[in-house]
Amino acid sequence: MNWQILLATSVVTYSISVLLQRVLLKNDKSDPIAYSIVFQLLTGILIGIYAVFNGFTTPNLVPLIPNLILMTILYGAGNVFIFSALKIVDASEFTIVFASRALWTIIGAIIFLKESFSTQQVLGTILIILSVVLVSWKKQKFSFSKGFIFSVLAALSFGLAFTNDAFIVNNFDVPSYLTIAFILPSLAVLAIYPKSTAKMKPLFEGKTLLKLGLLGVFYAVSAITIFLAYQVGKNASQIAPLSQTATIITVVLSVIFLKERTDLLRKLLGAIISFAGVVLVK
Repeated sequence: MNWQILLATSVVTYSISVLLQRVLLKNDKSDPIAYSIVFQLLTGILIGIYAVFNGFTTPNLVPLIPNLILMTILYGAGNVFIFSALKIVDASEFTIVFASRALWTIIGAIIFLKESFSTQQVLGTILIILSVVLVSWKKQKFSFSKGFIFSVLAALSFGLAFTNDAFIVNNFDVPSYLTIAFILPSLAVLAIYPKSTAKMKPLFEGKTLLKLGLLGVFYAVSAITIFLAYQVGKNASQIAPLSQTATIITVVLSVIFLKERTDLLRKLLGAIISFAGVVLVK
């Protein structure tokens, strides 16, 4: 299978997973932390099954302990922020703001990986910031709502986590690492919020369980195929920006299936500007 098909699969399944998360969290009784724990654990198990069939392997973990601890903190917090945001904001608005994670990846790469920052990347950064400003601008003022803040914190967590991943995956089998990267954060969040188990019961009932299972499958497929695309194509500079088409696809799917048509023109414009910015940044 060529890298283009793998990438397209990743983009589409990721966009669908965002919509499913929004649907699952529309219920007023839904608990973001409980969802975060179950979602990460379920996805980790699904990827783990794939990893076992392909040969689950781990390197010497001792030198990687600081990075694994950081990964656990960032992904644990990041997923809680994602589910908290999607509970109260449109999937389309969240996706655009979440694209700002590229900024935090750049900052992390400059500080920790000693990467350079070109004029083109500066322009891309400005476009990403502009897209975030655009979707948060309501009635001639910025709307720093709780949902917006959660979206930004999620972007911060995942942006820095990606920089950390860049170091770890150089020493790790990808599916095996992804299994750990989903399961460890879920267990960490559970340890911090043990009472959340009481709020998990509704997740295992009827249609909710089916939707949660589908979410886990779509997200697992998205995570695996994006890394397989890297392995097959060996062209990260192309794959990284192209994967951001998920921003536009999510906005369109949100309009079609979730009827999220408020400020539609502004969201579409923000998605396009964000995509252009990420392409320049990468």
